[in-house]
Amino acid sequence: MYTIIGNLFIFLDKSTNCIYTEVRKMKVKIAALTFFILSLFNLSADDFSDYYSSWSSMFGIDSNSGTNSFLILLIPSGGKHEGMATAYTAIAIDSGFIDSNPAASSLLDDTELSFLHNDWINDVNIESVIYATRINNMGFGFSGKMMYLPFTGVDDWGNRYSNDYTSEYATGYYWEAVGTANFSYNFLKNYYFDGVSIGGNFKVAYRNIPRSIASDQSALALMGDVGIMTRFNFLKTYFSRDKNFSLGVSLKNVGTEFITDPDPLPSRFSAGLAYSPIRPLTLAFDFNYPFNLDGSDHENAYFAVGMDLTLTNFLSMQSGILLKSGLPRFTIGTALEMEKIDFVINYTLDLTTQFNELDRISLEVRLNMGDYGRKEREEQAEVLYIEGLKLYAEGDFVEAIKKWESCLELNPVFNPASEMIDTAYNSFRLQEEMLEKQTAN
Repeated sequence: MYTIIGNLFIFLDKSTNCIYTEVRKMKVKIAALTFFILSLFNLSADDFSDYYSSWSSMFGIDSNSGTNSFLILLIPSGGKHEGMATAYTAIAIDSGFIDSNPAASSLLDDTELSFLHNDWINDVNIESVIYATRINNMGFGFSGKMMYLPFTGVDDWGNRYSNDYTSEYATGYYWEAVGTANFSYNFLKNYYFDGVSIGGNFKVAYRNIPRSIASDQSALALMGDVGIMTRFNFLKTYFSRDKNFSLGVSLKNVGTEFITDPDPLPSRFSAGLAYSPIRPLTLAFDFNYPFNLDGSDHENAYFAVGMDLTLTNFLSMQSGILLKSGLPRFTIGTALEMEKIDFVINYTLDLTTQFNELDRISLEVRLNMGDYGRKEREEQAEVLYIEGLKLYAEGDFVEAIKKWESCLELNPVFNPASEMIDTAYNSFRLQEEMLEKQTAN
């Protein structure tokens, strides 16, 4: 297996020896960590259930849990969003933003196409596809998400029963699906500040319940999300162009369900912050406050904490804990990020996790489809800026200004270039004044 992985990396990267060594090291670390986690539960599903039930009881029981409709809206699709236990409102660095903060599409580095599979509970599967792109300060995104499971109705004796309305066996597929369209715009962006991004999602959801199971229970729902996000430097002790502190807020799943006597949608307000104390580590915290538009009792507020640790230039690890009444959740995951394709796999532990049929595993395959040449233009702008500095140091102010003007044509928010143009003009005027005085004398 190591040979296959090694050959794959030979094909993907010329630095084969370095990559292969790092992969072997990470496999040992991940295997050791997995063994440690499983050993805590004695590799027994019953022991784990007892242990976890006792631990989760410390967070209390929420009597309103599960009273909302369209619970697909609360289940992570996967990716880093799930790997960090949904502490993602202020991060949203990839297509997972569509479930966490709709403002983040205008901050994406690359156009992304993601395919996600979440093997959730028993026969419940969730499939998602997300497309997101950014054109200058505008971000766009589209996603489709579907949860489905086979269903067979049985009576108290375990026998299949017929629906009274249809006289058919109560069997079929129960499924929920949601489609999302996203738009965001980034204001006030410059070299020192990533700006303030504002965005929204429009969602259409449908729940299908076969008539053989229950009649008149299928329903359509329309809803929306809004979000705000910003990034800047704060308490930064290392050099990096990336900002190390971010804040985000979002209002999600605000809408209505079209059915007689509907259950409330799982609306909630989320606020998050993220901080990178050192370059490879990002810590995140989210506060979530559920609410129901109809004024009925809602779930308790809950929290999420997560981390993203970069181990090599292509490998990172994510982990987090969701602190929710009655159902705390621990997630660990890893991301393999290459030039054109990324893989993210997560494993979640909570009261629904089962070991006899291993579930709660999610997989994301993310395709990086380029950035419309933004990075290349930014690099060219930096080269022109440095060339302008050299000309300025030689006293050639006119040519230096031309270099910096060309720099701003490629990257209009490169503030150092505009600042140096003002400095060069002042130096040029001062030089002319000195020449005039020398001529007059």
